[in-house]
Amino acid sequence: MINFTKKLWAPVLSSAGCYFFLLFAQPPNQSPECAYFFLLPAIWWFSHRPKMKIVLLSFLLAGFLYHISLVGWMRHVTMGGMLGASLLLSIYQLPWFFMARILVPYSIERGFKARFITIICLSCTWVSIEWLRCQFTLGFPWCPLSVTQWERPILLQTAQWFGGWIVSFFLIFFNLCLGSYVHHLLIRRRQSSSGVFGNICPDFYLAILLFVFMLSPFFLVYKPESKINHRFDVGVCQPYLLEKWKGGNAALHKDILSRQTSILGLMKPDLIVWPEASTPYALNEDSAWVEGLVKQASIPLLLGAVIKEGESIYNTISEVLPDSGFKGNRYAKRVLVPFGEYIPFPFKFIPGLRKMVGPVGSFKEGGDINIFSIPTSADESVKIGPLICYEDIFPSLCLDVARKGVDLFFVTTNDAWFGEEGCAKQHAAHSVLRAVETQRPFIRCGNAGWSGWIDSNGYQREVLKDENGSIYCARATTMNLVLSLNPQQEKSFYVKRGDLFAYFCALVSILSCISLGFKMKY
Repeated sequence: MINFTKKLWAPVLSSAGCYFFLLFAQPPNQSPECAYFFLLPAIWWFSHRPKMKIVLLSFLLAGFLYHISLVGWMRHVTMGGMLGASLLLSIYQLPWFFMARILVPYSIERGFKARFITIICLSCTWVSIEWLRCQFTLGFPWCPLSVTQWERPILLQTAQWFGGWIVSFFLIFFNLCLGSYVHHLLIRRRQSSSGVFGNICPDFYLAILLFVFMLSPFFLVYKPESKINHRFDVGVCQPYLLEKWKGGNAALHKDILSRQTSILGLMKPDLIVWPEASTPYALNEDSAWVEGLVKQASIPLLLGAVIKEGESIYNTISEVLPDSGFKGNRYAKRVLVPFGEYIPFPFKFIPGLRKMVGPVGSFKEGGDINIFSIPTSADESVKIGPLICYEDIFPSLCLDVARKGVDLFFVTTNDAWFGEEGCAKQHAAHSVLRAVETQRPFIRCGNAGWSGWIDSNGYQREVLKDENGSIYCARATTMNLVLSLNPQQEKSFYVKRGDLFAYFCALVSILSCISLGFKMKY
């Protein structure tokens, strides 16, 4: 019976337990504290030195099921794409469990120095893997560990120094320290011959110290209220347009957008925004009705729209002004969705791939970053940095925009593709991290799902909801943003220095593999 338990139930409970707690920590679930201890089942199992093949197989399968549960909403567009993405994301995480299986049993019975090195190495390795998920053509850094804390902004403030990477580092560090502390309580102190000092576990105090450091910006970084704070009113249209390109729906969708924009025009905001790809036809081929609406409202409009230029198609945020209409001022999406907006090389040569992955566009990526300058009622101008669709999940893209000196980020999305499940909140959670990292507010406008604004501390200040509290609705409202329009306002350390912490973690991971990983017996 004991052998049976070790061979079957131990790998099942440890791998499934880890990902079960991690799933509950991720949005839209509201149990972020599960991220503080989700690794304990794996740490317990690894301390018993299971076979490496069983470890990798268990966590590959459990990770695959976890990611299906996490991004299962992709099935509404492509079942094959959802399964492929889930498999790819689960493979990404396997090197961490490989290293943990080597280092945990090696260090857990040794002194504090060995345990400390293990904790640092494994925390850095987790961050390195998350950073790698941002790279390459198939990069998809969806829901890193840091995102679990999107509704706990007090824990996110160090991201303005080191990016969201520090939050993931802290959570892994805390998990490992907690695992070591539990082992100390149950085993290590009973075997100690150090008397009173044997009851002390320095790993536990390390975790508390790092936790205090994570909270420190609230006490060390003071942001005084002053004259530089300005009100900026934005009218947000969330039309909830479904099957936008289906024949016969164009007139209906134009009517919804027209009614919402006319209502917002009566409220006299400084700006009106529409979601991604909101116009049924290319804006430059069907702009008259949009220009008429903007002229009637006498308010600038930033809208997500497709632009066709010869053989090229762009997914854009475009500007339409009351006096001049649409004059080609636009930002084209720089990072396209693989297998959604284009087929990357060399996959385009696979026969029948388009049928397998669902509807695929033939968009062309943009180049330059175009910053929009919108005048306000106080004779000021607001510099708005544009992001389209899932561009806000890539920290480097937001850094590029932030370095242009923007006052506000605008994210336009169309999450209605994916039904009323976890996608909208998971997507919005990334903007919370980006707001803290860049120390700039974010306003998001979705076709359906999560529309609202987030301040520079990561607090969700306003979220568009219906009378039942649902974010899935067709509504329009004006949101009152508070902005700092000081031209000399300081950029965050993360904006100025970028992913230095991630590079440090990558270096530590490489060195740990060279110096430790290949010298130990499994």
